Amino acid sequence: MKDMRSKLKMLLLAVFWVMFGFLSTGVADEFTQPIAFSHKTHAGTNEIPCEFCHTYARRSINSGAPSVESCIGCHSVVEGAKDDQKEEIKKAIQYWEKRQPIPWKKIHDVPDFVHFSHKRHIKVGFDCTECHGDIAQIDVISMKIMFADLSMGWCMQCHTKNHPVVKGQVSGPIRQTRGGAIVPGSVNQTPDGSLLGSKDCYVCHK
Repeated sequence: MKDMRSKLKMLLLAVFWVMFGFLSTGVADEFTQPIAFSHKTHAGTNEIPCEFCHTYARRSINSGAPSVESCIGCHSVVEGAKDDQKEEIKKAIQYWEKRQPIPWKKIHDVPDFVHFSHKRHIKVGFDCTECHGDIAQIDVISMKIMFADLSMGWCMQCHTKNHPVVKGQVSGPIRQTRGGAIVPGSVNQTPDGSLLGSKDCYVCHK
């Protein structure tokens, strides 16, 4: 009996250490991207719209990470102003030469049982900053500095709020982050309706 308990303890200990090792490795690597990419440099300093790189945002459920070809489209000419930038750009070029995708690590994510559509939100006029915050002012993105926790409660705060609309588009200032249809000057126009998000469980949990 004692031998059985001893073996069980050893087995549980082994499982614990394997899990601990796996989790600690995941945490250590979680925010280390293969290339030091700065949203502040691209979207902030150079004022590149989010949807120039995240081309699927207004067409698909996912916003999509830019292809290496998209990066090289600019960086075959733009070499970088500083030495550290030049080194990171060289890494992107190496991926391109090897015909390999850049293995970016996803930070903003929702569980598999949640159905979220970028296209649906962008089509009605929501800006990227509504969920991601002013990402154009952030160098390194991590879960620690995420604008929203992407929890169900956070989503429902928006879904239970009436949003003024002009011609079917959420009324608000024109931002440079979007590439979709925008009603010019809608912030100065009298709303002709309102938009209320769905509270039907099936819409988000299909």
